[in-house]
Amino acid sequence: MDSTEQLNADYFQQLEKLLPRGPAWSSHDKLLAGLAPAFAAVHQRANDLIRESDPRQTVELIDRWEACCGLPDSCSIPGTETISQRQQRLNAKISATGGITEDFYLQVLSDLGYPGATITTYPGVEGKEFDWQVNFTETTAVSVMTCKSRCNEPIRTWGDTIAECVITKLCPSHTIVLFSYPEESKDAPY
Repeated sequence: MDSTEQLNADYFQQLEKLLPRGPAWSSHDKLLAGLAPAFAAVHQRANDLIRESDPRQTVELIDRWEACCGLPDSCSIPGTETISQRQQRLNAKISATGGITEDFYLQVLSDLGYPGATITTYPGVEGKEFDWQVNFTETTAVSVMTCKSRCNEPIRTWGDTIAECVITKLCPSHTIVLFSYPEESKDAPY
């Protein structure tokens, strides 16, 4: 028995127990059998809406969530983000409470899908006191212009422009943030 059938059976049983005792009511009443699926459907829909209240899981209400959070913004590339990426971005925007600590930026990177990212600072290095570097642990997709590309597309792109944009917007204005990606293998076709 799948979960829907079980939920229908549970509601039918609950409705039967609510009936008054006596010979006027037969067991397995057709009216109750008809009402049980409606109650089960409302129950399941309520569970869906509870799930929609979490920005990491929202699908139906993602546009409303984004509108409340000022997304998409200048870091977004219209029409290119998947639902999963939009959920990550939304979660990062909601979870970001502000701060200028390394832990804050690592949490933002984790919310954007880079839990293994690290940060390198250069204390004591002449001329680099205000520089810091975000080190991504995963290579990102490299896209190359092809014959079917539009004429205004870049010849080649790499990196995660959304994560870079978000971090750049959040970093203190007197600092310079650099982004480092692991080297690709020598066998790469590029």
